[in-house]
Amino acid sequence: MAKRRAMAKMAQKMASEAEADQARRQHGGDLMRRGAHAIGVEDGRGYGKSGWVVVAHVAPKAKVDLPATLPCAGAQGQVDVPVVPVRSEPFQLE
Repeated sequence: MAKRRAMAKMAQKMASEAEADQARRQHGGDLMRRGAHAIGVEDGRGYGKSGWVVVAHVAPKAKVDLPATLPCAGAQGQVDVPVVPVRSEPFQLE
């Protein structure tokens, strides 16, 4: 069973930067409604992920329910772009 899950994980398509950006544009409004105050696209290696990811910044003490992935139709077909929540304070002008 564990071997099958590992094989399925390897078969998952990695999102390109363009696909991650498309997912951000398509689903950004929903992420904002769910509590994200800033949304970006970054290389997933810094977060232990392969390919590109959507980074959703949420307030440190906010209770949010973000999806694990965002679906996106790309050049490779359907791609599930990982969502990485990052706790950070919203920007405020001083």
